[in-house]
Amino acid sequence: MTIDRDIIFDLLPLYRAGLASDASRRAVDAWFAAHPEDGLKPLARPDKDFAASLDRARQLRRRLRWLYGLAIAFTAFSFGFELRFDGSGLASARLLALDYPLAFAPVMLAALASWLGYFWLKRRLR
Repeated sequence: MTIDRDIIFDLLPLYRAGLASDASRRAVDAWFAAHPEDGLKPLARPDKDFAASLDRARQLRRRLRWLYGLAIAFTAFSFGFELRFDGSGLASARLLALDYPLAFAPVMLAALASWLGYFWLKRRLR
């Protein structure tokens, strides 16, 4: 099996990131040595910041999931209801935040802060 230009170009991102196997790395080096006229050259060494960038992206994604979970939880908690039943069924339903605004204000502020943080971080990741 011969290695053609398309296969090398498929391997090139892995090679540049330092994630290619030794055999793939040798194949890419050999191909570029045999085809110097191609004009593209692989990086002499893999990008050392790639792993750090990947870890940072994973950390930001983890924070995004946490913020989303907190935003949903605080929002759901803010919409707590008191349900009263009598003998025939549901007698009344009342939003607890209306009865206890000082108790629910921090929860609503935490929900707002979580949503703002979530959308800010999501926009930053684009």
